[in-house]
Order: sequence, then C-alpha cells, then structure tokens
Amino acid sequence: MINQATKKPIILISQRVERHEQRNETRDSLDQALSRWVVASEAIPINLPNTLLPEMLKELLVQLMPTGIILSGGNNVGEFCERDKTETVLLDWAKLQNVPVLGICRGMQFIGIWSGTTLERAKGHVAENHEICGDLNSIVNSYHDYSLKSVPKGFRPLAYAQDGHLEAITSETDWPCEGWMWHPERDTPFDLTWLTRFRLLMRLD
Repeated sequence: MINQATKKPIILISQRVERHEQRNETRDSLDQALSRWVVASEAIPINLPNTLLPEMLKELLVQLMPTGIILSGGNNVGEFCERDKTETVLLDWAKLQNVPVLGICRGMQFIGIWSGTTLERAKGHVAENHEICGDLNSIVNSYHDYSLKSVPKGFRPLAYAQDGHLEAITSETDWPCEGWMWHPERDTPFDLTWLTRFRLLMRLD
C-alpha cells in the first residue's frame, strides 16, 4: 500500500516479546535502528503488536494492505507463543496475497520452520563478523545461536557461512520472500548493498 498522505510505501514489522518480572509487564519491542533502516529505504515502518487475535490481525492487514513485511530478530522460536502465532498469520497472508517478506535472523529461522524445516546449533555465530559465500558474497554481522538445518521447501540458498551454516534463502516461486541471518540495521553506517536489495525485494523501485 502507498500512504496517500506521503506517497510512501508501508512496511509492517513484527516485534520481539520481552518479559520484565520486576514490573510484572510483558512488552512488545523493536530496536529503533530497524525502523530507521526502513526509513532509509524511503518507506514508512509500522510496528505490529503481538496481542491481536488472528481475525483482528487479518482485518488490519486487509485495511492497511502493506507493501511488505519484515519479520524482525530477537527471541527464540517457541519462546513466546503469541509472537509465533502473529508471524504465522503474517506469513500465511503474505504468501496468499503475494506480499513481499524479509525475515531477519529469527525471522529467517521462523520462515524455515513455517516451511517445514528445523533448527540446529550454530557455534561461533554470536557477536562475530564472518564471511558469507554463494549468490551473495560479503562480510556480515552475526548474533544467533541457531541456524536452519536444511533449505526449506520452496526456497533455495543464497549464501552459506564458511562453516556450512545457511546464511540467506530466497523463494523459488513468484512470491518475493527472503531470509537473512545477519542484521542490516546494525551496520554503521547502513550498507547500501542491503538497502538496495531490500528495495528490490519489496518492489519499491
């Protein structure tokens, strides 16, 4: 969807769940860096709560008709069922409507599980920069303990780490959907390579 007031596309972003025991609060949160990264791509970021019932979320999606969706990082899959349910609805809807999706870190993991694969431990992938090779070749950051055990059905690999773990995937169908295990929003300054690829994936150009 193009926001008629600003003529800019809308990108919906899922949020991590954080439990604050001292305040007896459960919060949805998102690093502002990811919102700034979307703004740098010349789109409007909108953060989605994890408290909407599935039918309410579907209604919101229909009303907003976003240009694209980002499944953000943070949390392990299965840690908070409300987030898993939210992202399942997002993926189901996006595939049906052919709306672009980018999964970042945990977001790529969730795309993999949603598509039928599983996770495996990835040693030495926390707070380390490393090389990726394949269709994509670069040095990227890394903040994850798990990676996809295999390429999910309907996807093909874009890049592997030197130790053989999957680092990026893309859909084999007409649906524009990719997963990246690195965090492009944590690069300072933002890497134009990933901003350009994001714009192409979201069909912003």
